[in-house]
Amino acid sequence: MLNLPEPQTGLSVSPWMDARPKGPFHLSAFLADAAERTPETTLTVDGMELTYEQAWMNVLRIATWLQQNGVNRGDKVVTVLRHSPDLQLITLAVAHIGAVISVISPQIRQPAFQEILEEAEPVCIFLERTSRHLKAVADNILTVWLGEGLNGGNWDEADFSEVMETRPAWGMRFPGKSEDPAFLVFSDRANEGHQRGVLLSHDKVRSILSHQTTPSRDILSVFESAMDEIEALPAAA
Repeated sequence: MLNLPEPQTGLSVSPWMDARPKGPFHLSAFLADAAERTPETTLTVDGMELTYEQAWMNVLRIATWLQQNGVNRGDKVVTVLRHSPDLQLITLAVAHIGAVISVISPQIRQPAFQEILEEAEPVCIFLERTSRHLKAVADNILTVWLGEGLNGGNWDEADFSEVMETRPAWGMRFPGKSEDPAFLVFSDRANEGHQRGVLLSHDKVRSILSHQTTPSRDILSVFESAMDEIEALPAAA
């Protein structure tokens, strides 16, 4: 979970409620602004403490690497990772370049994952040891490995450690619009038969997060909040 410190007087209770009068709302805006205003303030990402500046620098490293490797606005990125600080930062980085991220459980089976790939047509995927077997159905898709000893040395593979050595492009701006898609969400029932994904825009994600019964500052909680809507969709024939 991405836990932000309690806001100072006069600041929004939640970053998702910021109307962003200076430009289109996007999911990484709150962190970019915070890194500029109070860079030394500490936040906690799944138990790991970072300053706003450090977290934003890591987001920009990932975003810069993705752009340098051909991931652009509107492209799909699929992650099959356990909940972790890295997943939180990857999510914000993908959003910041205007691409669309899909966060998939590592428990997904290979046939269901293949169907997701056929629908999403991602240009990049992130895998770890628990999801290593899924690479067998993801040939010729740029794959970033989280963990040592997983990279097979092929042209379409890279280590996350390499990504995090990228020089960040500090002036990088969000290239899209608030109504652009940010997430492609698939039902947890994907293993039981293919369910078409649901696209959520940056504005829709903000609305979901800001209207939760228990307000959350965890960007990935949107998947849980949106699941009821997705589960109500009829299964594909």
